[in-house]
Amino acid sequence: MQGIINFPLAGIFTIRSQKKGRISTLINSSPKEIIFTSGATESNNISIKGAMHFYKDKKCHVITTQTEHKCVLDSCCYLQQEGFKVTYLPVKPDGLVDLEKLRTSIRPDTGLVSVMMVNNEIGVIQPMEEIGEISKEFNVPFHTDAAQALGKIPIDVDKMNISLMSLSRHKIYGPKGVGALFMRRRPRIRVEPQMNGGGDWRR
Repeated sequence: MQGIINFPLAGIFTIRSQKKGRISTLINSSPKEIIFTSGATESNNISIKGAMHFYKDKKCHVITTQTEHKCVLDSCCYLQQEGFKVTYLPVKPDGLVDLEKLRTSIRPDTGLVSVMMVNNEIGVIQPMEEIGEISKEFNVPFHTDAAQALGKIPIDVDKMNISLMSLSRHKIYGPKGVGALFMRRRPRIRVEPQMNGGGDWRR
């Protein structure tokens, strides 16, 4: 089948599948767990607002840090305006999150932990495996903005127990306006769509 500009539509899906495969190889995931977005900002919004909206009947508390990217902080502020509760953890003098404070901040109604993998301003690398282990211990989904990390440090979504991960193409010399979102399938993480339509692209 060909489109109006005589471009084989089957070729589009083939190329997209190849790109998903490359991303999944970099982060040790399945290609089926990769969703393309317009960038890390969209991926962060889908992850934070989408997850909390989906689980809002049982979970109304988010944990993040004071040093997150603005789009993460803005998403959390938006949730607060809707009545959700957000804990903004301070970081230690070295820029790292205090793991004990993270542990004690988790509540029965905590629905998401969101901590940036590599800080976009000071470059600190958070202890992802430890954060993921704490989140897993309390059965809380773990989201990370890895836009600054992809292609620069090893990423293993299984070892790090990551449920949702935001990625950006232009941070690794690709074009702006292209990003991706890792969404774990086992155990499955669910999000409420932030836009309507587009179901025909689920292939």
